Amino acid sequence: MNILKVDGISKSYGKIRALNRVSFSVPEGCIFGILGPNGSGKTTLLGVITEILIPESGSFTLFDDNQTPQYEQRKKIGTLLETPNFYHYLSGEQNLRIAAEIKGSPLSEIDGILKLVGLYERKTSKLKTYSLGMKQRLAIG
Repeated sequence: MNILKVDGISKSYGKIRALNRVSFSVPEGCIFGILGPNGSGKTTLLGVITEILIPESGSFTLFDDNQTPQYEQRKKIGTLLETPNFYHYLSGEQNLRIAAEIKGSPLSEIDGILKLVGLYERKTSKLKTYSLGMKQRLAIG
């Protein structure tokens, strides 16, 4: 099964072509990276896949579904584009509670996630006291 299939996605910003007919598949269980220099379109591609940006052409599917990705499918994926966005006045735990409620994930898993990403001891600390690396680990969680 393919977790993600990208088919001919193109996106431009004025005269600058950020993506030119990009196509690939990511099979289930695969670790997949997008590499390239600054300005090569990595963030633009992830923006299209997360439906933050609209491509001029092409399409993508999630979980081998031949239809346009729906809300329930998008709840199963997570992304980290640039710097993570959280509520800086809330704790790491409180931010994860919000994310879990949005995605419909069990709140009972939050402590385990915090332990997995090495932030359990800081779960009640306000996010504004976290380093960038800690914020990124929380976003991965």
